[in-house]
Amino acid sequence: MRVRRRSRPAPRGWVALLAVATAVLTVLAGCSAVPGSGAARDIRQVADQLDEQAPAAPRSGLQPDQIVRGFIAASARPDTVAGASNAFASARQFLAADAQSDWEGPAGPVVVLPDTYRTESSTDDESDDESQVTVTAVPDGQLDEQRAFVPSSGADEPAFSYTMRLVREDGQWRISNPPNQLIIVSGDFPTAFQPRVVYFLDASATVVVPDLRYPLIGGTEVARADRLMQLLLRGPSSLLRGAAFTELGARAELRSNLSLDTEGVLTVDLTGVDTSTPAIRRALAAQIVWTLAATSPRIRITVDGIPLDSAQPVYTQTTMSSFDPDRVAGTGQVASDPYFVDTDGVVVNLENRQTLFDGSDAGTGPIRAVAMSAATGAVAAVADSGSGAAAADRQSLVIGRPLQDDRLAVTLRAGTLTAPAFTRTGDEVWVVQNGATEPEVVQVAAAGQASRARVDATALAGLGPVTALALSPDGVRVAVVAGGRLYLGGIAPVTGDTVTATATEPVVPGVPVPTTEPAAPVTDVPAASLAIVNLTLLRSDLSDASAVAFPSSKGITAAAKDGSGYRTLWSVSIDGKVATQYTTAGQFDDIAAFAVATAEQPLIAFGGRIWRLEGSPAGGQWVSPAPEAAAVNGSAPFYPG
Repeated sequence: MRVRRRSRPAPRGWVALLAVATAVLTVLAGCSAVPGSGAARDIRQVADQLDEQAPAAPRSGLQPDQIVRGFIAASARPDTVAGASNAFASARQFLAADAQSDWEGPAGPVVVLPDTYRTESSTDDESDDESQVTVTAVPDGQLDEQRAFVPSSGADEPAFSYTMRLVREDGQWRISNPPNQLIIVSGDFPTAFQPRVVYFLDASATVVVPDLRYPLIGGTEVARADRLMQLLLRGPSSLLRGAAFTELGARAELRSNLSLDTEGVLTVDLTGVDTSTPAIRRALAAQIVWTLAATSPRIRITVDGIPLDSAQPVYTQTTMSSFDPDRVAGTGQVASDPYFVDTDGVVVNLENRQTLFDGSDAGTGPIRAVAMSAATGAVAAVADSGSGAAAADRQSLVIGRPLQDDRLAVTLRAGTLTAPAFTRTGDEVWVVQNGATEPEVVQVAAAGQASRARVDATALAGLGPVTALALSPDGVRVAVVAGGRLYLGGIAPVTGDTVTATATEPVVPGVPVPTTEPAAPVTDVPAASLAIVNLTLLRSDLSDASAVAFPSSKGITAAAKDGSGYRTLWSVSIDGKVATQYTTAGQFDDIAAFAVATAEQPLIAFGGRIWRLEGSPAGGQWVSPAPEAAAVNGSAPFYPG
């Protein structure tokens, strides 16, 4: 058995992984005037001491490279965050006197270096009191000014290099030109930062969207909530820009300090926000409550001192549960039974071995891949078109509701199609057609009158063959396997501000797909009403990926390699910061496909067989899903999702 975890910047357990947040919160400073009479005051001056003891000074006699390494190590200790002058006091001890007060590194981006970074020293030949040390490494990633984690692009990532000049003060070496950002190594990252989630909104403003960040560890409950509110006010991170939205507009700000009463209720008093409709007020409350719930479970929201909703004096996450990004839309009553495709291309229930449907139900050949909507019970399947099909129409997308004895119909044909993915509401299916040659993302209606439209996927150009696509439960992110690599992007409405380009050979609205049986009529729909934006390589160390899925809105699961050896199952945080490998006990070939679902044991397919995880992801074993059989032959397992 082999269990491995890879982390940017540090390994974490399985529970933390699925809820991990990705960004670093350095000290935020700002002054906001309180409306009304009296002098303006800084509402950010909140008690926020992490450690009152004085930081220890560096030992005497340290050489220049030791001072630099000590400085980087001390940067993992915030010490205090109440003000810029004393934040990171331990690290400031390694700086020259003038640099100690001027250093603004903690307020800028954070560079995350591997523990194996290099230092190279050189001494000024003309002076024994001056020296230089150059720090170099390919970063594991960085935390931008939004405190969101930006993963490394691997071999293509420019090397980080910074030369620190050192001078002697009272006979001891000290750094005179510290960098204007914080440098921290992967192994020390958890010492300073902790995962938290800031929530924004989908385009309908009815679902909250997680945006992972890393605030500094420690502080009072009020101080922790204040940091999260400041991040919320600054808007979505770069990956979600254009895809997620906020009711806290450009004029929104805190009117006064956050406060905690004796009953444990946190008061958030805002100004400059729109409260014109009940829907806007409720969406605004959802963002704040979901963001602060982990720190402050009971929240009072006021605007200019007046309750946001007089009928709701105190909010909890339960009162805002309808905004849950992982809640199944609709009735959510579709049984979470596992299914797979048997060796004859027939879709079978894994538990009772009953046939759900096969290609003959839609006039196609064998079924190759299937998805089922947990919201509606609708099924989408990729099937071989049949021996008489032209090369350009080798595969067909079939949609229907076999659980309701609804007729299955062919809705799209192409040379190749990826495994289908349902949207959150189950009313649309996304696939990539002709991914190896001219990849094009198509959305196809799964209910009502059949229609299809192109998704602007210009971002996929030049990445290599596109072989898999998955949609997040909140409907705002898309994961793609291209060239065997794992990418994550946002889904944005196409507007005048959306960066788009025309993809090759778009799907033509209004043109029916020729089939052996007449397909449902296709109506005209606007082409490219949505676009894939901000596409980012999620993990440069994972390659040869075959499949990807979202088990939750905060993480993805992928079948991929991290070098030589088999293609295995990995759980990856939504920002790519942490990747944890599932157990490989019982696995003896590359994983071709898998299925994951909340509260269900994962399924994998390799070697022409289906396997189920018995035990935990870290310490379990892959076994036959049928106790009475040594093996279950088949492929393409799936749960409703």
